[in-house]
Amino acid sequence: MTEDVKEQLIEASSATKKAFNSYRREADPEDHCSSADGLPSTGAKNHEEKMSFVIVIMQPILRFLQLLCENHNRDLQNFLRCQNKKNNYNLVCETLQFLDCICGSTTGGLGLLGLYINEDNVALINQTLESLTEYCQGPCHENQNCIATHESNGIDIIIALILNDINPLGKKRMDLVLELKNNASKLLLAIMESRHDSENAERILYNMKPKELVEVIKKAYLQGEVEFVDIQEEEDARDEEEHDAASPRNVGHNIYILAHQLARHNKELSIMLKPGGASGDGDEALEFYAKHTAQIEIVRQDRTMEEIVFPVPNICEFLTSESKLRVYYTTERDEQGSKINDFFLRAEDLFNEMNWQKKLRAEPVLYWCSRNMSVWSNVSFKLALLMNLLVCFFYPLEGVHGGTLEPRLSALLWMGVFAALFLVVLMPQPLGILALVAVTILRLIFSVGLEPTLFLLGAFNVCNKIIFLISFVGNRGTFTRGYKAMVIDFEFLYHLIYLIICCLGVFGHVFFYSLL
Repeated sequence: MTEDVKEQLIEASSATKKAFNSYRREADPEDHCSSADGLPSTGAKNHEEKMSFVIVIMQPILRFLQLLCENHNRDLQNFLRCQNKKNNYNLVCETLQFLDCICGSTTGGLGLLGLYINEDNVALINQTLESLTEYCQGPCHENQNCIATHESNGIDIIIALILNDINPLGKKRMDLVLELKNNASKLLLAIMESRHDSENAERILYNMKPKELVEVIKKAYLQGEVEFVDIQEEEDARDEEEHDAASPRNVGHNIYILAHQLARHNKELSIMLKPGGASGDGDEALEFYAKHTAQIEIVRQDRTMEEIVFPVPNICEFLTSESKLRVYYTTERDEQGSKINDFFLRAEDLFNEMNWQKKLRAEPVLYWCSRNMSVWSNVSFKLALLMNLLVCFFYPLEGVHGGTLEPRLSALLWMGVFAALFLVVLMPQPLGILALVAVTILRLIFSVGLEPTLFLLGAFNVCNKIIFLISFVGNRGTFTRGYKAMVIDFEFLYHLIYLIICCLGVFGHVFFYSLL
């Protein structure tokens, strides 16, 4: 055996001893103080030894370095890497080497990560990943290259955090493991951000099997499905918490976006990400993530166009088409940049509306009314138009009585009603419904007279407007904001006045309809 192989065997046996001690500690907590072959105990008593002050102090230091680079501060990102002095300290590489050491890759196999990551040091590892991410974002290409091309096992550690099960921590605190995977995937995305070459992507793919990556995505999705069933009842109470929490599906989505970016440089991965591309199993996960992933094109300062891929949160399904149109037509467009500012000012209201729409699904009747708000609005407008035309052409109404039609024409009109009804039942199209309404109103005018027909139309319009108001407050969640909010809501008051005028037209005088 060569010296190299001997060293690897010694390292492997050392790791095995540690694994054995870890297992013994779980099996017999009372006897965890003793250790085989003089290895230091890894029990709870010695956590302080493992995490000495020299290591613990690294967490606030790394947080400080992260905050220096916050908001993509290019000058400080470069300064951490190179101070342009005689003695330069590359803190980017130092941070990566620190991650390498704390995750134990210097002792050998990456598959044994779980032995080195525990509840005591997981926060420090997360902070290291977040700091490295902040060094790269913006992007800072020099720092990206620095991390991707460094001779340590840093990149392999980050990949291993995504692909491997981190046990025994995963059995006790899956939330901490998910946070690790989430931060690791964000770091790899930051290393590839705004790259027009494939160098960094190829470095990441070098030690990553496409099949393993796709399996992790599917596993996270299925895990999220189980969790979704468990917490469905508590969902409303923790809506905002979920937004920030590293839930299995959110983590799976981040890893999916990472795979999506890597797939541009790897045909095999590209095929596997398509539902049915690798095998039939887990297609649901890939379909879900594909459906909830979108992209926009942005132009960088150097006039290069770049595609940004991002996850679409589930709550966006509850954004109504009326709200989309309202934003589209009423956003301020007076000057360059005003669109973005105005849109962000509306973001909170839109988010609250989506949350309300989500709760609305639990009320089937109210939800049905709210979903068809534009229909009630169109019906109301067309009825107002029709009633005003009837008043305009046939006032005074007393002169127009029913039963003044010849029997042949009357029969023809009845045939028209039944034909239109048959067409609507057979093919329910908007034009067919309009034709049915028109011939029915004509039939009513000649059967009972114009005044009773106008009364019926007015009463129907009042009912329709009440349904519209219910759908309006249902869509906007006006009641949830209290009566004061309703009083100062101009749109709500407008529709309320509209309803009062409808009532005055029915029970007062038909000339009130002209105000509609």
